Amino acid sequence: MMRFIPYALYLLLITFYRTNLMELFSIGPARIYLTALLVILVALNKDDLTSLWFGFAAGLIYDAPNPEYLGVHMLLLAMIGLATSILKQRFNLDSMKSLVFLVIGGLFVYSVPYTVIYVSTGAGEFIRSMGQSALLSIIYSSFVAWLFFMFQSGRLSYQKLKSIF
Repeated sequence: MMRFIPYALYLLLITFYRTNLMELFSIGPARIYLTALLVILVALNKDDLTSLWFGFAAGLIYDAPNPEYLGVHMLLLAMIGLATSILKQRFNLDSMKSLVFLVIGGLFVYSVPYTVIYVSTGAGEFIRSMGQSALLSIIYSSFVAWLFFMFQSGRLSYQKLKSIF
């Protein structure tokens, strides 16, 4: 039972972000794809089955306020979690570049169907939406993932930041 507590906290964070914090952390049209980012991070650190069910649960939580698209995020995030979990075996996870590129790829795979289903209404608007908001959101989310990896690897810490200032 204790091993499910972190996942429950992640799902609570997704819920709180979706309902209260999304606009607070948005910078212009760019926003953090927190749900996809958490699914990718869980997939990088856990096995295939855990990545699959967590992606499914995260998609369910994300789409709960808007039940019109309920199955879309569940399927999309479950497949991203499973694909990331399978692909991580082919990458050198000791390298910061490979971790960040894996996250960028996962966020790009997430943003294309998200933009098609939720944002755009045609091909011209899809290209404009990808250029104006989705790519900026991918860069913003990748920067957050890079900061997480820097803290996780010990290359950046509170003590190191404190010594600079």
